[in-house]
Amino acid sequence: MKQRAGFVALSVRRAAPFADPEHDVLWLQDHAAVWYWSRERIRAIAGGTYPCRAESAFRGHVPSDDRVELLALETEPAAGEPFVAGLEARVWRNGRLETTRWWPRYPEANEWRAFARGAGLEAGDAPEPLTAPLRTQRLAGDSERMALAGQLSSQRNLIITVAATVAAAMLAWQGASAARVAWRAHSVERQIAELSAGMEKIIAARDQADAARARIDAALALRPPASQTRLLGEVQRITPGAWQLVAWSQPGPDVLEVTLRTPNPDVAAIVAAWESSPLLQEVTPASSGRSDEVILQAKLTPWLERAP
Repeated sequence: MKQRAGFVALSVRRAAPFADPEHDVLWLQDHAAVWYWSRERIRAIAGGTYPCRAESAFRGHVPSDDRVELLALETEPAAGEPFVAGLEARVWRNGRLETTRWWPRYPEANEWRAFARGAGLEAGDAPEPLTAPLRTQRLAGDSERMALAGQLSSQRNLIITVAATVAAAMLAWQGASAARVAWRAHSVERQIAELSAGMEKIIAARDQADAARARIDAALALRPPASQTRLLGEVQRITPGAWQLVAWSQPGPDVLEVTLRTPNPDVAAIVAAWESSPLLQEVTPASSGRSDEVILQAKLTPWLERAP
């Protein structure tokens, strides 16, 4: 119980897609319904620095059965005429708020079906909206209120005695407690400083490794795709049939253009053989105007893209 607030705050920081999350939590038995938002975004919209709370925690009531409800969010403007400030769908199971979704207007059929599927419900029509004015107190389950009231009523004298004893003990040990708290706070701050120093070293080493990797990749990118000797040997190895090299050129540093002469050339077989090579890609055939010649143009595979 003492650690659950910190647990929720840590979970929100891990899940939030922004660096400055604030949150509000509604505890129903041992179940937490959590809303979170960006502090700077809310401050920019609201124009103030006052604390924010989740409006859903102050609307409606906790049902005793499982249900799906659609609440019409009403508020009182300055003129005194209520208006609907959107609608909120809720899914309750075992006295727990499982899922909520807000719409500025009555949801379309496809919107409601998407919400129902996400909440594990059968697709159907949205229910009729229910009026849900703002409450002055946060939601609480009936079982929790009844249990707390019964405990307070049956153990009133015991509670008074324990409270008096605790107060006396607190007065007697106030000085020692303050000293222990100060020492623990100092110890925690020292541990945080040590951990922060270690993390900074790890982050610095990671940055240096990333920078070195970037320099290595930049240097490898400057290497030519392959030497002329290797390309000539690769063409001779992969080109099927009997052929004669008529022309060899590189219109660009990463483009090879070759003219081959062969009787009854099988262009499809030659293209397939060239594209199977790790040095060549995007092979394009063309005609030279002669029936026994074929022009092949291919892109040379960059050094960094070759399969190991």
